[in-house]
Amino acid sequence: MKQPFDISQLVDELQPVRPMNMRRGLMLPLGMTMAALAVIATFAGVRADLMAGAPHPMFLLRAGTLLLLGLVCATTLLAMANPGVGRHGHGWKTALAAALLFPLAATILALAGQPSGTSGTMQSGVQCLAYSLIAGLGAAVPMVLWLRKGAPVAIEKAGWLTGLAAGGLGAFAYNFHCPFNSIVYTGFWYSLAVGLCALLGRVIVPRLIRW
Repeated sequence: MKQPFDISQLVDELQPVRPMNMRRGLMLPLGMTMAALAVIATFAGVRADLMAGAPHPMFLLRAGTLLLLGLVCATTLLAMANPGVGRHGHGWKTALAAALLFPLAATILALAGQPSGTSGTMQSGVQCLAYSLIAGLGAAVPMVLWLRKGAPVAIEKAGWLTGLAAGGLGAFAYNFHCPFNSIVYTGFWYSLAVGLCALLGRVIVPRLIRW
């Protein structure tokens, strides 16, 4: 005689799963960013204007833009661990558009031949790039681990967002040391750091979170 179907058998082996707390997920990359900032401040030093308690306007604009880019992209990215229709906004695109004003302004000034302050040297630019990438890597690790615990479906987009978030947060950390206020310097080296992080995220992250 055929046994009746028992739906309870489908759930006999299921185990409760701890909900993914978005606030906790966001605190991890922020914590790594603050740790990177502390390391940079210890070994490379802090900007003179910050030490004097009179931050330059460029520092404030750069810090605000980079932090906004990093936070918005990170928030959008972490939400992707719980896939759902119509849940992921486009705020990261607005934050990215705001950040792109720096390279746009730098290009206009460079083409017009207008002075833009001390632009630093190649060595200082490479240092900006290196510190930003290393700090960004620290911020990227907890975000990737978070995605691996979830079920992201748009893995290419997740790669871009991981890189943008990490690049923004990493450059934000380095900004507390960077002594240069030139719009050309900012538009080139900071944009290069964030752009390279985004490219690395697109290439590497999808391979790590594919399921």
